[in-house]
Amino acid sequence: MRYAVIFTIVIAVIVFYIVFGHKGVMEYIELVKVRQANEERIRLMEKEIAEKERELELAKKNREYLEGIIRRELGLQKNGEDVYIIEDNSTLQSETK
Repeated sequence: MRYAVIFTIVIAVIVFYIVFGHKGVMEYIELVKVRQANEERIRLMEKEIAEKERELELAKKNREYLEGIIRRELGLQKNGEDVYIIEDNSTLQSETK
């Protein structure tokens, strides 16, 4: 009977160490979550890179498109032209929080 109790305690300690110890199951689960988050970030960045490459190709081929980008980003205007700046409400709300 005494050996059964000791054996049960040893098994419980081993199981506890496997689940919660160094390099245990809990750490593995956390690392899987981090990996998935990083893979998602990589996918989003690859999508953004592809979008920027398309925009670059358009800017190289189409001078009017390039002019539009420059004017939009820098807020420039041609002579006799009015520029209206429209702010997004979601941007304003996130800045006030």
